[in-house]
Amino acid sequence: MNIKQNLICCLLTICLAFPLMGHAFDPFAGLPDPTRHKQTPKKTVKKVVKRVELKPLVLQSTLTSEGRSYAIINGKPVGIGERIEGATLLAINPFDVVVERQGQKIRLQLLAKEIVQENGQPTNKD
Repeated sequence: MNIKQNLICCLLTICLAFPLMGHAFDPFAGLPDPTRHKQTPKKTVKKVVKRVELKPLVLQSTLTSEGRSYAIINGKPVGIGERIEGATLLAINPFDVVVERQGQKIRLQLLAKEIVQENGQPTNKD
């Protein structure tokens, strides 16, 4: 074999063997193909839910008069439409209030409807 034939044989071997070796010797293996449309990777959004422990609401007093009404809930004065502990005060009555918390209406009572006297007989508060 002469030099020309050796050179052709080596080039053929390299040309045939290179595709079989994969990307082992490909200097462009990590680069994106500029002829392909760029695809934006989908972003995953993790929804963080922070659970807040809501304190129980305790009605301690109601103050009603013409034009102004207040309720003492958890030791704080609250007017109609104001918020306390994640609840909105909707209505104030002499012995109870109505609040809305997390989409639910809740009635807080100041006194139980039935009070037991010392002699053990129930008295209806209504």
